[in-house]
Amino acid sequence: MGKLDEKKRMKRESLLVSAFSLFTSKGINDTSISDIVKHANMAKGTFYLYFKDKFDIRDKLIATKATQLFRKAAEGIYYEKEIYTLEDKVVYIADSVINQLDEDKMLLKFISKNLSWGVFRNVLVSGTEETGGYSFYDGYNALLKESGRTFRNPDLLLYMIIELISSTCYHVILQQEPVTLDELKPELYGTIRDMIHRQEITQMD
Repeated sequence: MGKLDEKKRMKRESLLVSAFSLFTSKGINDTSISDIVKHANMAKGTFYLYFKDKFDIRDKLIATKATQLFRKAAEGIYYEKEIYTLEDKVVYIADSVINQLDEDKMLLKFISKNLSWGVFRNVLVSGTEETGGYSFYDGYNALLKESGRTFRNPDLLLYMIIELISSTCYHVILQQEPVTLDELKPELYGTIRDMIHRQEITQMD
C-alpha cells in the first residue's frame, strides 16, 4: 500500500471510529454528518469522498463490526479438537458471538438496534471492503456441505438462528432479565439444535 492509499485508509478509518463513538453515545438520529467530521477533525467534504450519508457509514460500521464478531467465532472452530457435528459447530459460533457481545455491551446495543436481516445478508454474503473479502454466508454454507446433510431452506435456518439469538440475548445481557445469560444458554442452544434437526431432509421425509 502506497503512502497515498494509506493516508486515505486512515482518514476513512478515523471517520468510522468517530461515527461509532457518536452513534453509540448520542444515537444515529441525533448525530449529524457535521458532528462526525468535527469529531474526526476533518472537513465535511472529506466525508463524501468515502460515504454517501450517515446511513451509509452506519451500514459500513455494521459490516465491519459484525464481520469481526462472526469471523472470530468461525475461526475458533478450527482450534477446537472436539467439535465434530454441525450442531456443535453452530452452537460454538453462537456462543462465541454471544460472549463477545456480553463483553462489549456498547457494541451489542449498536448491532441489535441496526442489524436487520437485509443489512446482515448484504454485508456478510458478499465479501466487501468492510469484510476484508470474508463472507460468513459462504462459511455457513461450507459447514452445511461438510456435514454431508441436506436442509430444506438453509437461508431460513440461518435467519431463524440469528433472529433467535438477537431477540433473546439483548435484555438478558443488558438487564439479566428474565434470566441470567448462564441460565439462558442451555435453553437457547437446545432450541438451535432442534431447529437444525427440524430443517434437515432425511430419508424418512
